Amino acid sequence: MKLVKGLIRMCLIGLPLVASAQQELRTFSYRDSLVVEYPLPLVRPASDYATVSTPLLCGHGDTLRLEPVTVRGARNARLLHRDYVLNRKGDEPPYLAAATMPAEVSRRLCLSLDEYPWLRQGDLQLQVVHEEEGCCSVKTLHTVSYPSFAYQLPFHPEVKAVADRHGRAAELEISNPVLAHISSYRPYDDTRILRREKGMLYVHFPLDKVDIRRDYRQNADVLDRIVQLTREVLADTTNVICKIQIIGLASVEGPVKRNQWLSEQRAEALRRYVQERVSLPDSLFELSAGGEAWTELRDQVEEQAFEGSEEILRIIREESDVDRRERLMKRHNGGKTYRYLLQNVLLDQRNSGYLRIYYDYVPDEAAAAINRASELLRQERYSEALDLLQPYREDERAQNALGVALYQTGHEEEAIACFRRAAAAGNEQARKNLLQLRKE
Repeated sequence: MKLVKGLIRMCLIGLPLVASAQQELRTFSYRDSLVVEYPLPLVRPASDYATVSTPLLCGHGDTLRLEPVTVRGARNARLLHRDYVLNRKGDEPPYLAAATMPAEVSRRLCLSLDEYPWLRQGDLQLQVVHEEEGCCSVKTLHTVSYPSFAYQLPFHPEVKAVADRHGRAAELEISNPVLAHISSYRPYDDTRILRREKGMLYVHFPLDKVDIRRDYRQNADVLDRIVQLTREVLADTTNVICKIQIIGLASVEGPVKRNQWLSEQRAEALRRYVQERVSLPDSLFELSAGGEAWTELRDQVEEQAFEGSEEILRIIREESDVDRRERLMKRHNGGKTYRYLLQNVLLDQRNSGYLRIYYDYVPDEAAAAINRASELLRQERYSEALDLLQPYREDERAQNALGVALYQTGHEEEAIACFRRAAAAGNEQARKNLLQLRKE
């Protein structure tokens, strides 16, 4: 509905009033606007007259005049038409004919709080002034007043999943994806591209060597990280290490049999290194000898796309004899392409892939229930969420979600208390919820 632009300051004292309107008036807040929905009653005029029903939104010393609705009697409408035609005034202003007018029309206002900041302050009231217009006079008939209301800040509750109490391993996993819950365990096979897997830790070996050297490439940092993570998980009694998966690899250069032995010994060397520093039984280790790392090589060649890379990829795809495959690669492009592989790609294939530490824990039923309730809140299923949270009312992690559920089901005081407890414990979402409700 188009709003009249004029903002007038007026007092309605002296206007004849009728009892407050019984029709339903609905208000709600949407983003930075106040929305008001209401039925606008109309007055039927006599044939010579027109009635004008003008809504006025009053509050904090200001009154906003909204778009009026005009109803014209039959003779009044004819006179208006004649005046506009004879005097060439253009299009007639819109109106409703008295003979066909409804008892009321529906109206919906959407008022910007930036444009009308006084809407935020104090009580507001919607009134409708009914006036009668004749040929020479305007007379106020009466005013309809709706129940007063106030602007309510929109509440968009902040709810996030809570962390379960799964101990140190679950916390470490967030920033160390080499740790994983046992449910995600996957045995090694040569279709896996280890370098693409999140959290892969590599210990590298020089060409044809199986002894671990801390001073080779980034081995020192990686080895220290492996040992530290293993120790921290073991130290937490709420977790148990289920499996440590180690994969030994070798580059494709050299005889297949020799490379298979290298991959076995490299995996074994890494197991020994860990066991010498952390007390762990052999049964926890799963060693896989990946042999020649053709899958890893193909992936790196596809990624780098250097001179001759397409032919190298063709050879890998089409030649099943791995020894012959290597010979063809060496001969291609006069050996230039293979030299590039030696200097830039194969260096990364000589490693033990320390893939995962798999752990398990006792499930945290409270966290699961709170997070399920939070999902119900996001779906606006507030009563269901409240029922689900009731057994965990004393859990500090439940306080913010509980506050949202209580507030949205009409228990404002209890909700505010929950938000305050959660905010005091450092819950940022609860603090934001209090700010939205102007309770902080």
